[in-house]
Amino acid sequence: MSDPMFSAEDIRQYYYCKRIIYYRYVLRARVRETYKMRKGREIHEKAMIKNADGDVKYGVYLISEDLGLVAVIDALIVKDGFADIIEFKFGDLDRRMRDSHKAQLAAQAILVESLLGLRVRKIIIYNPEKEEKREVRLVNYHREMVREALKDMKRIVIEEDLPEPTEDRGKCIDCEYRVFCGDIPLD
Repeated sequence: MSDPMFSAEDIRQYYYCKRIIYYRYVLRARVRETYKMRKGREIHEKAMIKNADGDVKYGVYLISEDLGLVAVIDALIVKDGFADIIEFKFGDLDRRMRDSHKAQLAAQAILVESLLGLRVRKIIIYNPEKEEKREVRLVNYHREMVREALKDMKRIVIEEDLPEPTEDRGKCIDCEYRVFCGDIPLD
């Protein structure tokens, strides 16, 4: 078996619930697109950055076989050897961002720096519907989360090891993989 390739979004899902990686890569389970997924995809397709200071590239696809990591970056603004990563979000930008989402963004930053040779200056969360933006600060801890996740995700897939479900059962209510977790009571 060749080494699996994981997406930056898989890293976020891993920290949401490790079982998602098992369902996606071991069982190859497919789920129906939820309303939230469809709405997000439709808005992503139309989203544009206004008044950017630099060259804007949309849907930047990056893949590193060495890292076993792939990502599609919503938008990348490049200027003078630096890059700003733009992540489109459609919810409330005032809410505190989970470390799992920051790990996803750290994975994108790692790919931009290693493959494009650009230093990531900023990561910006942007709500194109409201034209609101917020800068996200990443620290080395988030990069370490990426390395740890990739290592454990690879182990889950190669050993075909079903992880324990998340301790936060509230996450299960809206999870598209819930149907596979028949053993999880939601009381």
